[in-house]
Order: sequence, then C-alpha cells, then structure tokens
Amino acid sequence: MSAEITNGTLPFVVFGEEWGHHPTSTQHLVRRLAATNPLLYVNTVGLRPPRLSAYDLRRAFKMALRWASPNGAKAASGPPNLHFYSPVRIPWNSVGMFRRWNKRTLVEGLRQQLRQHGFGSPVLSVTLPVGGEVAGELGEQLLIYYVTDNYEEMPGWDRGYVREMEQLLLSEADLVFVTSIELQPKKNGRKSPAIMLPHGVDFEHFSQAVLQPAPIPEELRELPRPILGFYGLLAPWVDMDLMQQVARAFPQASVVLIGPQWNDCPVPKGVPNFHWLGPRAYENLPRYAAHFDVGMIPFRKDQLTAYTNPLKLLEYMALGMPVVSTPLPDLGRFGDLVFPASSVEEFVHQVRRALEDRTPERRKQRLALAASESWDARAATLREYVEIALRKRKVA
Repeated sequence: MSAEITNGTLPFVVFGEEWGHHPTSTQHLVRRLAATNPLLYVNTVGLRPPRLSAYDLRRAFKMALRWASPNGAKAASGPPNLHFYSPVRIPWNSVGMFRRWNKRTLVEGLRQQLRQHGFGSPVLSVTLPVGGEVAGELGEQLLIYYVTDNYEEMPGWDRGYVREMEQLLLSEADLVFVTSIELQPKKNGRKSPAIMLPHGVDFEHFSQAVLQPAPIPEELRELPRPILGFYGLLAPWVDMDLMQQVARAFPQASVVLIGPQWNDCPVPKGVPNFHWLGPRAYENLPRYAAHFDVGMIPFRKDQLTAYTNPLKLLEYMALGMPVVSTPLPDLGRFGDLVFPASSVEEFVHQVRRALEDRTPERRKQRLALAASESWDARAATLREYVEIALRKRKVA
C-alpha cells in the first residue's frame, strides 16, 4: 500500500452530511479513515432553501452555534486526527451573487483550514454535490465522488444546481464510488467507471444488543407484542400510509417508529397501536431496536428510492431480526433473509411470514451475513482503490 497511506501522512478532506445525527455511510467511513490519516470533515449545508418550519428553525439554530464557535466546528467524539469545519453558506444556490460568495468563502476557508492543520495536498472526497465547488481549488492530488443517492430527486433540492455539480464531479473525479447497483450505470465518470462500494454495518454496535441484551427501555415495556419497528428520518420517502395500514392489519401488535420528523411527513394520528417515540441517539438505538420482532423499511416507490440502499437494512440484520421491505435495488443479494413487498397487501402478508421466521438458526444466518459486511472492510477497499489511483498518477 502507498507509503502515504500506511504511515498516516496522506490527508483527506471530506464533504459529507451534517455531523451529529444518525451516522451516514460517509461518516462511518470517515471514522475509520481518520484512525490512520489526518482528515478534515466539512459539514455540508445549503442544498435546500430553508422554510419557516420548526425543523428548519432547529437546524438553523444548530448551524449558528457551529459558526459562532472559534473553529467553526462542532465538538464530536472521534480520533484525534479528525477535524471539523462548518462553512458559512447562504442557502440559495440559484442566485448568482450568493453562489459566487459561497464559493469564494468556502475555498478561502478551506485553504485556511489546510494551513491550520498542516495538511499538504489532500485527497478530496465529495459525497454531496456542493463539494464540486472546490474541485481543483485545494491542490488535491486525488478527487473522489462517493454517490449514495439519486441526489437530483432529493425533496427541495435545486435540481439544476445538483445536475451541474454532478456533471463536473463525474467529469473530473479520479474515482467514483456508488452504494447501489442501480446507481452504478447512472454514475460512470469520465476518468473512472462507477465502482460498487455498498454500505457496511457497525456490527459490534448493533449485535451486542442482541448477544448481551440490556433491560427493555421503559417506552417499550408495556407495549403489546409483537413489535413491528422502523427507525430513521421520518421524511417524504417514508410511506406513512403504508405504516398506518400495517398497524390496522395487526391490531394486537405495536407499530413503533423511532426518529426525527422532517417537513412534509406527518405522523398518523388516531391509530391506537401506532407509536412514534421521537429520535434516539445512535448510541442508544440498538437498545431499542433489539426489541423489534420485525424490522420494516416502508419506502415509497419513486425515483429517489429506486436508487437507494438504506443503512438500516444491514443494521436490522446485525440485530438478527427478519426484515420486510418495499422494493429496493439491492435486496436480491440478501436472498430469503429479506421479505420484499410491492403492495400494501403483500407487505402485510410478508410481515406475517417474517413473524414466523424468528428461529435461533435464522437469527444466526442474519448475524453471520451482517458480520461479513463491516465498515472496516469497506474502508479497506476504499484505501486500496486510492492506493492504485495514486500509483497511476505518479507513473503518469
């Protein structure tokens, strides 16, 4: 492996989703890369114009606190090599003067951060398209585009801006990684074909809640069993109507949702066995989800979810539970350990099947599958591709 990687001197700059919520795939990879190499994580904001809502006001308040901190960063646990930068941005990219100001301040701020932390020529890795604004501006020796979604279909995002940035990144990236098989043919780059790097799982974090169970949380203690559960951001791609139908089809069961509520995603009311607990910290999430009898992925069928590979799929597996999911592109590789369903009736039927599929042997199969899909393995694969790309660049 390249000496710069093995001796920990190769710096990374990573544009990723806002740090501090439920960890994303980018953040899982970042923690592992930062264990050996200096890394600057850029909190990405400004892809969706804010609205006058409780959700956006809370986000704005959190970002204001970050911007007011001495180093523009949010304090977070992690390796000492891991640094944070939260650039100030005006969230209207379609307005020319705002966009020019955003780019100028972003580039200047990042150059200052590189000097402050003693970074040389970094590897620049972009998850969200806004990172394309600094491509070629930081003296980077390698550009990575890591694609986890069909971004132009994200609710509220400026499609024209996203497409422009994606075209730039796909043209200039030395490496392009995608997390689902449907994204692969869609995101081939000019210099690099799209490389599959599917999501991994923090197996220890989740499996320990099953292998060494803690007392059941108080909020779940009195709920009738079985518990049919979902956790994650309650966003427009979550089919709340489907969840309501499941609750009505299983009146003796409890349908439990865990996660923050986004705009335009009302939680059903008036269904007695439907329980929304609100968000729970990632550290405590396995303690709750371990008591689900079935893990559900109730996504709507649209041009966003058609390319999605949700993190929670492997996390459910690491908890040993059967999974019922609406159609997603990567379900096939899990065989009969996942129950796919393309209609309300089929979803209800598959939940019944999943409830009968909870033997110790089947739980072992799910745990074994999840154990083989670790984030450590994914980070090692990424490092290998970076090494190869750096070698090619030196030879050229």
